[in-house]
Amino acid sequence: MPGAGIKWIDFIPAVSGLIGKTALVTSFAYVWAQELSITSPGFVFENVRIEMMIGCLITLVAALLLPDTAPSGTLAPLIVLIPTMVNFGVHPLILSILVGIFGMISVKTGLFHKLLSLSGNLSKTSITLTFGISGIILSIKNLITYFDSKLSILIMILVILTLLYMVLLKLQLNWLMIPASAVVSVSISILFGKGIDLFASTSFPHFNPFYWWNDMWGIGFGFNGITIIKTIPFALFVILMWAIDTGSIQTMIDASYDKDEDKAHIDLNTSFIISSLRNMFGGISGGSQTSALWRSFLIPLFMVKRPIYYSSLLLGILGILAGITAVPIKMLSFPPLIWTVLLFGIFLPFTVVSLKNTSLMKHKLSKGFILIFSGIGIFSSPILTWICAILYEKVFQFRNSK
Repeated sequence: MPGAGIKWIDFIPAVSGLIGKTALVTSFAYVWAQELSITSPGFVFENVRIEMMIGCLITLVAALLLPDTAPSGTLAPLIVLIPTMVNFGVHPLILSILVGIFGMISVKTGLFHKLLSLSGNLSKTSITLTFGISGIILSIKNLITYFDSKLSILIMILVILTLLYMVLLKLQLNWLMIPASAVVSVSISILFGKGIDLFASTSFPHFNPFYWWNDMWGIGFGFNGITIIKTIPFALFVILMWAIDTGSIQTMIDASYDKDEDKAHIDLNTSFIISSLRNMFGGISGGSQTSALWRSFLIPLFMVKRPIYYSSLLLGILGILAGITAVPIKMLSFPPLIWTVLLFGIFLPFTVVSLKNTSLMKHKLSKGFILIFSGIGIFSSPILTWICAILYEKVFQFRNSK
């Protein structure tokens, strides 16, 4: 266990993780509710509360017992598949349980590492660029929707933050974009009449499975053979997405550290065992999200180059307090804050790093294919980017071996 104490910079990944989690769980809960016609006004907000508390309690325990374990966050790319899953008859509780079971099996059998080892530099760069640009598009789309007729405010925020990002990037202080995005977006929004609604529930969040699946979700527990069979392919797809998602995270690790620096150590086996358990606990308690490594926590962590342990402790404590008191979740749910932090703190760094890696590729053909494969993923599915990139790498390697 690390011996040094907590520093103020350890709050950067922790707060970023809270903001990212709030944004992504809100998106998961909103889309599930929309597709299942859930009309309860408190469904989304209360779902974020229980997911935050469960995730951060597990993060806190894991940090204390297993310091090299990455926190379990949210598998963002799965959000776009929720409508397809609902139409196919997938049940969110069954999905959570099966992801937990298949996740542990994949780690214990070595299947997960085999999937991860398939990705070479071109594959990782392609998928990182896909996630980056897709995230930028999603962020700007949501910001435009929020500001609606007051787009001049949005333009002002984006211009200021873009200039600030360029300056901080040149000074190698780009990790400051996370607090800077929060301060700038909130200040300007409030200055021009876009306030934050801080009204929040004062009751303790419910964790009763019967209350959630029968009363809030209104779909029961889904324990029947047909539903389980229909859910299996999507649960297996999540395990594949874990490997793809981890590839993009490894790309960010490599970009954040110099060759002679000790890189952040993550015990992937333990991390995904914890993610598997977290999926099961979250689903049983009524949660809507599907868990993976906590990207909105890890990317800033790599930027500030601090051990996982300290920021994980802070993330766990802050998340539990936010879930209990609820008011911080209301603050962190402020759309300009959410989407500017994700845009400049997560998705833009993804894009910058992947474009830099692309420019360093020796073969012009490889550079072109990275852009083509990323475009396929942006306009369809990241899984297609990954498959195409891996096939290209294997064919390229086979030709070079002759």
